[in-house]
Amino acid sequence: MAMGKNKTGIMAAITAAAEAGQATPEARDRAQRTLPRGTIGSVRAGLGGIQEIDTSTILAWGPQDRLGVELTAVNSGDIEDLAISIQKSGQQVPVLLRPSSEKDGHFEVIYGRRRILACRELGKPVKALIRTLDDSEALMAKGLENASRQDLSYYERARFAQAILGQGYSRGDVCEALAISKNTLSQLERITRTVPDAVGDGIGAAPGSGRPKWMTLAAAFEGDRLDEARAVAVIVDCPDECTSDERLEAVIKAASSREVEKPAATERRLFDGVNIKTSRTSVNISVAKTGKMKGFAEWLDEQLDDLIKESFERFQAESSEGKRS
Repeated sequence: MAMGKNKTGIMAAITAAAEAGQATPEARDRAQRTLPRGTIGSVRAGLGGIQEIDTSTILAWGPQDRLGVELTAVNSGDIEDLAISIQKSGQQVPVLLRPSSEKDGHFEVIYGRRRILACRELGKPVKALIRTLDDSEALMAKGLENASRQDLSYYERARFAQAILGQGYSRGDVCEALAISKNTLSQLERITRTVPDAVGDGIGAAPGSGRPKWMTLAAAFEGDRLDEARAVAVIVDCPDECTSDERLEAVIKAASSREVEKPAATERRLFDGVNIKTSRTSVNISVAKTGKMKGFAEWLDEQLDDLIKESFERFQAESSEGKRS
């Protein structure tokens, strides 16, 4: 998907949102009074300024950029704090919406979910800019707005990138939308690839924890020093008052402790004189060069190279057949 064709216009919309507090009450009131019914009319009326939109007409859209933020319920103390701030000082920055193509008179949120939830909690309309954007342009706007924010945690950025990729966008699209390099994207992908979503959800955003701690956790999963069940158990055992950063620390500590048992090596006898020992890192076969097994051991020593090669070729053939089926 082409992402750059409307970047200038999208950036202008974000800049307008940041400067929206300068609009006069008369101008905002005029835009609201002229808002006709229906989606198309809403767009035309909204092109020139900010509107106050009933939050019940706003639908979710696109990849989620924050953990624990949905348009279905207020489920975070963070939202409640924002609601208190809006109640006291007003909504300083508008959200960005686009008309819904499926439900007339409704809108889809491009960015500003937390502000929408806070206004919904207060029973107030949300101040919004309305723009006609296709999916690529909407993603770019969402990414640019995220890039300009300082409060989106490292892990939330990783999950946001994962969500974008999950909707079919290319890695190049993600890099452009988030204004990051391919190397940075690879690091974010490593986190979401190795740390199970259930563990990340349980830990939370961890706003005070950056890349090093999440990389440490990823390495623990990669090195089999931690598994999902153990990590979730550690999170459940954390006191209710623990912050998400403290939960992350607890899981990392569990991975570095001796509490996690490594699989023990197993040994089995195939028949007299032949034993197979299997561990987490290797498979060893021993054949006794004594008694009746001496001749077999010497023959095996001569034939072993060919036997291993034939076995490996058989493995490759069977693996290919399995993929095709």
